[in-house]
Amino acid sequence: MLGRYSEAIEDFNKAIVIDPNLASAYKGRGRAYSLKGMYQPAIEDFNKAIALDPNSAGGYGGRGDGYRILGQQSQAISDYNKAIALSPNWADSYVGRGLSYGGEGMYQAAIEDFDKATALNPNSVSAYLGRGQAYHFKGMYQAAIEDFDRAIALSPNSADAYECRGTAYYRLGQWSQAISDWKTAARLGSDLAQKTLSEMGETWQGG
Repeated sequence: MLGRYSEAIEDFNKAIVIDPNLASAYKGRGRAYSLKGMYQPAIEDFNKAIALDPNSAGGYGGRGDGYRILGQQSQAISDYNKAIALSPNWADSYVGRGLSYGGEGMYQAAIEDFDKATALNPNSVSAYLGRGQAYHFKGMYQAAIEDFDRAIALSPNSADAYECRGTAYYRLGQWSQAISDWKTAARLGSDLAQKTLSEMGETWQGG
């Protein structure tokens, strides 16, 4: 998979050599860098894309993603605000801003953004996961479980959704459901679920 992103970066490099003022090439390369986990180069490319096209919602949204993942939430929120102003029906910007609000402990604002995201895109796994986590941090564990249910229905192999739902069940004292979900998350590759189960003396391999 990473090889595909490297190939995409090479293709965008060639496009930029041909036309150094092609905003879409910088934006595309920025996305590819992000998918490779290279967030600082991604931000630099989104900076160039925005300088060339100040009305690029994708440029602001992509840069916001980079800032968010690097923990620079105030800068991320500022960029998501600009992306939403330019493209108010783009669900991903609400998801990103919701995650940044959550990162700042602003859980109600996060929930409101995830509400908007799910209204715009009812199939957004990230929105249900994000809203579920926000509900969790507000102590609303049943509401969290309902959102994790939705995420799992849409993405049955989401380790994060099973891990989070298991933790919500644990908070409610529903131990068997918690362990079952953590075992599924562990089999799907969740390091945290594997560690939790190991500490409890539970196994998860093979079934």
